[in-house]
Amino acid sequence: KGFGFVEMSNDAEAKKAIDLKVEVPSGIDDVKYTSLLEFHLHEAFEQFDPDIIYYNSGTDILEGDPLGRMKVSKIGILMRDEMVFRRAFERQIPIVMLLSGGYQKTNFEVIGNSVANLRKKFNLF
Repeated sequence: KGFGFVEMSNDAEAKKAIDLKVEVPSGIDDVKYTSLLEFHLHEAFEQFDPDIIYYNSGTDILEGDPLGRMKVSKIGILMRDEMVFRRAFERQIPIVMLLSGGYQKTNFEVIGNSVANLRKKFNLF
């Protein structure tokens, strides 16, 4: 079973494997993205009862990415990752964070900042 956000015009193969898919428009910003995520995370946890979560934390949503074509900021990505981890930990579900996507030279910094933020917020490793 899978839950995921996909840009409306991209990745037809990924769309086939997602049971609860949320299509988002090109150019979506932090406010709209995190609002949709909050709503649909609740829906996903109501629909699925996972024993473990494999979280694909792609950074192709970052503003300026040529593939994702979204306008989510570095702060928006930190917020997204926190939201997902908070929901998993509230339900005591183990989570595995997978890194993918992101086609800019600055993505490594965004990923590193997110991992450091999650470590601090949730007292990880």
